[in-house]
Amino acid sequence: MANRSYLYSTNVIPGPNAEANGRKLIGISEWNYDIPIVFKLLLSGNPKTCHSSIWDTPEEIALIGDYSVGVKNLKWFFSKIDLPEAQGLIAEAIDFLNNPENRNQYLVLECGEIFEMGDTPLIEQNLVLLEEVKNIQPEVEQALQSLVPPPVVAPKPVDFFSKVFGRTPETPGPAHDAMMPVYQLGLGNWSNILYFDFSNA
Repeated sequence: MANRSYLYSTNVIPGPNAEANGRKLIGISEWNYDIPIVFKLLLSGNPKTCHSSIWDTPEEIALIGDYSVGVKNLKWFFSKIDLPEAQGLIAEAIDFLNNPENRNQYLVLECGEIFEMGDTPLIEQNLVLLEEVKNIQPEVEQALQSLVPPPVVAPKPVDFFSKVFGRTPETPGPAHDAMMPVYQLGLGNWSNILYFDFSNA
């Protein structure tokens, strides 16, 4: 099984009495071996630590944030992306997040499986993640820069000696896949059914 980060919406702050208080946990997305920037932006609405709904630990190793503010921040980020090939994935994300069946007061980010791959205690890694979410602007700028296509380098012209000695002209490297950095933002994987499913809880 891949180690994943998990994103849910919920009506109740996770904790010992969450189920008794009528908790709903609705799957939003999951991502293999990473915590993509889209997840962090969605948690950027007044983020704080909270208890995990997956891991049975007294420590607060998950994050919770305001759903509406997180979606607003994500839409701002999307407004900075003008790649035509990204617009379909952006529209899909907005439609999914605006769906009333997916909306709740909060978004919860569960990264225990990602933290487990490291040696640092889970609670410490979660606090580092919280600071990243609170100060996300440098990562936003880096992500936007990753979407800028690399310059096209023309092959060198074949000179006289190359023609004489039969050398072939240099061929350009593999074509830049413009969609790869778009998907790596955390797009294209929206679903209510995640590996840890709470829909029947």
